[in-house]
Order: sequence, then C-alpha cells, then structure tokens
Amino acid sequence: MALQKLGAPPDAPSVMIGDSVWDVEAAKRAGMPAFVVRSGGFGDDELRNAGAAALYDTPADLAKALDDTPLA
Repeated sequence: MALQKLGAPPDAPSVMIGDSVWDVEAAKRAGMPAFVVRSGGFGDDELRNAGAAALYDTPADLAKALDDTPLA
C-alpha cells in the first residue's frame, strides 16, 4: 500500500522497518525484507525465526548501518 501511495511500481526495491514478529510477517507477505529495531519486546530468536533480515538496538543504529544494508 505504501508503494502505491508513493506512486512507485509494486516491484520497486523496498524494505519494512518494524519492531515485532508481526511486522516481519507482513513484510514477507509484501515480498520485502524486514529490518527490526529492538523495541517491541520480542527476543532476537523470535525475530530471526520470523525472518528478520537484520536487527538493530535503536533507530540511530539502523541509520548508521544503512550503507551496509541491501538499501545501499
């Protein structure tokens, strides 16, 4: 839905950023990787088992690591 609202094609490179296994599941259904910021109360194992592409402690950590992600 976000890509559509931006006027981007459905297959545009994209990623979901969330904090829960539910966000990871939604990203998988949308066909994109999920980056997770550890703030949703889920353990690393739960997030990785759900399919999280990467885990970060804070939004700032994610921002610092953007050049090392598939978004680069």
